[in-house]
Amino acid sequence: MDDIAPPNAPSILMKTYKPPRAENTLVIPVDHSGDGLDVCVFLADKSGVEFKLEGGKMATAQEMHELVVELLELPPMARDLFALWVVSPLLEIQLKPHHVPFRVVQQWPDLLLKYSSASNKEISLDEPVLLFRRNVFFPKNKEMREVRAEECLRLLYAEAKYNVLEGRYPCSVQDCEALAGLQAVAENGTYDSNRHKPSFFKPEQYLPGHLCKSSWLRARPEERIAEQHRLASAKLNVISTQKVLKKYMELVWKLPMYGSAFFVGQIERPAGILGTWIQNPDIRVVVAINAQGVCIVDKEKNEILLLLPFEKLSWEYAEPPCRKKEGCLPCLFVQFQACDRKHSDYTRLLQVFSKQAIMMDAMIESSVLLKTGSVPNTPSSCTVLIYPRLQDVRERLNSALRDVVDKGAGPSALTSAIPAMITKMERLVVSTFDSQGERMKDGCKKQAWRFR
Repeated sequence: MDDIAPPNAPSILMKTYKPPRAENTLVIPVDHSGDGLDVCVFLADKSGVEFKLEGGKMATAQEMHELVVELLELPPMARDLFALWVVSPLLEIQLKPHHVPFRVVQQWPDLLLKYSSASNKEISLDEPVLLFRRNVFFPKNKEMREVRAEECLRLLYAEAKYNVLEGRYPCSVQDCEALAGLQAVAENGTYDSNRHKPSFFKPEQYLPGHLCKSSWLRARPEERIAEQHRLASAKLNVISTQKVLKKYMELVWKLPMYGSAFFVGQIERPAGILGTWIQNPDIRVVVAINAQGVCIVDKEKNEILLLLPFEKLSWEYAEPPCRKKEGCLPCLFVQFQACDRKHSDYTRLLQVFSKQAIMMDAMIESSVLLKTGSVPNTPSSCTVLIYPRLQDVRERLNSALRDVVDKGAGPSALTSAIPAMITKMERLVVSTFDSQGERMKDGCKKQAWRFR
């Protein structure tokens, strides 16, 4: 991504400003005549700001970012709180200040070939969009403490709501319904029994897809949303937009995956009742990485399989010996302490296969650097690739992890004895190592005898 920096970035002159298009199409309008550029930067609620740039084909992300902050009349802290992204259904990239969005869009097919497993047809149909959203490196504690402006809260709320409804923030049924109630207050005002009947609500607009289905175990989704709307209205004595948005964000801030960058990958599936006689397809996963740690989610079941803070893991990026062989993917090794007391001195090693593994590696290293205060919390932080506190551990792991790929030997154990926060070991295929770094015989391919 660094090869798209401009030799000399031009100065930008704001010529015109038009309101977002009524049809709200998710495309980047481009004027190919001359060096001028008509740009639309979308927000999380799918509205957008449009502006014309003279010399815009060489305009940097930082310059466009400044224009959006100015046009939206956001407070100064928005310059660090938000960043410019290029996003499509196949890939999401937070731009560094020196990146040139026009060049990124031009190179999008090449980036998809490098960082996604999409087919040629999918790549040809994919359309990226410029998106103004939360800077993944902005500290959550600072956000919780300092964000007060309603304009910023609205943007954060729209992005958080999208992630909840799309299942990117897995949370309990109770939390989902509580958030739905606050959303109803924010968007429809105080509960009115005459107006806000169950038929008023469309479940898919308030709840994640898996909670929109009717079940004999609980009331219909529409009834639950209406009830949560009533409860939320009763709890908020004085209802103001800012107060409701802040309440919504206070709930979302508690979710472990808040503020994550999302990557796609796959992990091995434990053998079923037939053991190794039948080859099981890999589990498609989403790897969410934020300033606190790493979370691996079963994409199909929307279920957290592994949640680890940075203090409780070590990691390494590795490429397959045969890079050009079809089906051979780079991988990210994630090592963590065994959770069971019986083997508390053992470590587990999970392998995540993905073309985006190198991006995960860079994201983890940047995040842990920010955690130690070694670099500023700006959108360019991901340029740093060394974590001093883990350096000694990683040096010991480097050669051993290469052996895992080539020979099957195991790495030395971690020094920390703190268990992982959340693990579902019966759903994971891991390698197990003792305190001497020797791999346990039953740990290489853990077979889970269970019915699925």
